[in-house]
Parts: sequence; C-alpha cells; structure tokens
Amino acid sequence: MKQLPEITDRELEIMEVIWHSGAISAQEIAAYFLQKENGGYSKNTTYTFLKRLIAKGVLKRKEPGFLCIPACRREEVQAAKTETFLQRVYHGSFRALFSQFAQGRNLTPEDIKQLRDILDEAEKQSKRQ
Repeated sequence: MKQLPEITDRELEIMEVIWHSGAISAQEIAAYFLQKENGGYSKNTTYTFLKRLIAKGVLKRKEPGFLCIPACRREEVQAAKTETFLQRVYHGSFRALFSQFAQGRNLTPEDIKQLRDILDEAEKQSKRQ
C-alpha cells in the first residue's frame, strides 16, 4: 500500500463525491457543496480544498474544465485513516480497538460470523507469509 498524506474530514467529504462520480468537474463539486444541506461552502472554499487534494496527490486535475479524477482508491484512504486512528487512539493496539468495538455493541449472530470469517481469512494470509 502506498503511503498517503493525512486527509482531513472535509477533504474526505469532497473525495466521497468524486469517488461516487468517478470524474466530475470542479464546478459541479462547488455547486454541490454550495447547497446548504451539503455544507453551504463558498465556491472559493471548495476550490481551495480541491487544490490541496491535488497537492497531496490524491486527486488529479484534467483539462479542459478542471475535471477532478481520483488518484487513489477509497479503500486506500480508508486504510490510511484507520491506521492513523489506531495509532493515535489505541497506540497501535488492534486488540484494544477490537475489544472496545465488540464490547460496545450488540453484535448479531451474523455480525459475529462475518467477523470470524474476516479473522479466519487474516489467519490464512498470515500463515502464507
């Protein structure tokens, strides 16, 4: 996995719109976030965030029309944000995170089965390495 720069929550909101579209003009993004229910951000504010995302290398700009194209997958950003959270809040301890997660919820039998499947797959992968 490539190393990604830190992406703010606001930048992540913008990237979600871009990932959903695949490719979208900066003008369309600005119009979307100008709407009160989507934040009510000014066009200049949205363009500033787009430029930051380009500078960080997670967004590509294509001309004509300032077309915004993702330079990374959503899953890559999710993994990076999860790792940052794990390090910051749980000092890198997946066990502590998982314990807190499992104890704080009423997990259904289906949830537990899916988690076991995930852990079984992780175990298989670690044995292959």
